[in-house]
Amino acid sequence: MPKRNGKNADVRNENPEHPAGKAHNTFSKKANNRKYDLRPKTIIIAGSARLPKDVAVKNGSGCVTIELEVNLADKSIVDISCTLVPVLGEKILRNALLGNNIDEGIEEAIIQLDSRFFNATRKAVIAALEDAHRWYKRSLEKIAVRNTV
Repeated sequence: MPKRNGKNADVRNENPEHPAGKAHNTFSKKANNRKYDLRPKTIIIAGSARLPKDVAVKNGSGCVTIELEVNLADKSIVDISCTLVPVLGEKILRNALLGNNIDEGIEEAIIQLDSRFFNATRKAVIAALEDAHRWYKRSLEKIAVRNTV
């Protein structure tokens, strides 16, 4: 480790070009305080499902969560976020969901996952999608009740 004034210096703090420095600097207070601007007329729904026991132990968490941002005007999925879904599995989800009607998109995502995604988490990911769809239906009922009051 480099020395400065006889003390060890942390390269991450000294050199932002150092690979460790980039990772260290990405978690600044400025980045954490950044606001995410939600699109108008959208809702966020999330579905979750338990992972198989052998997978849950490795990842430290027992659930897969899939969040969907849905435009209420046309029922299209405008954004997606997942936890504990492998990167390529998330690509399948994004391709099947983004821009599509939520009802058709979830059905298409399940078909794509069944035919293309062979992983221990597949059943949990599909169950999380189905749970998100249930939450979407519940949210529509709540919104309808609020609009009638």
